[in-house]
Amino acid sequence: MRYQLTSQQIASKVAEEIVILNHNKGAYYGLDEVGALVWDSLEKGPQTIESLCEMVSGEYEIDAATCKADIDALLSDLISEKLVETTD
Repeated sequence: MRYQLTSQQIASKVAEEIVILNHNKGAYYGLDEVGALVWDSLEKGPQTIESLCEMVSGEYEIDAATCKADIDALLSDLISEKLVETTD
């Protein structure tokens, strides 16, 4: 399964964080440094959770299981807010 950004959002980098606006809800969201790294990767095109974990593990000292669980939780939250969607 691959993840990609939806068209219902617009994002901007502010310092080391990402600020996202959901057009339909009129709600703002913020991502910390790690979330911003994941978001930047998704901006380049659809990604698998494995490729996202590999990228995060390359930047931060984190074990594979924790990385996968954390990124899975982040993606679930972003999907529930319709900022990210799955694709084949």
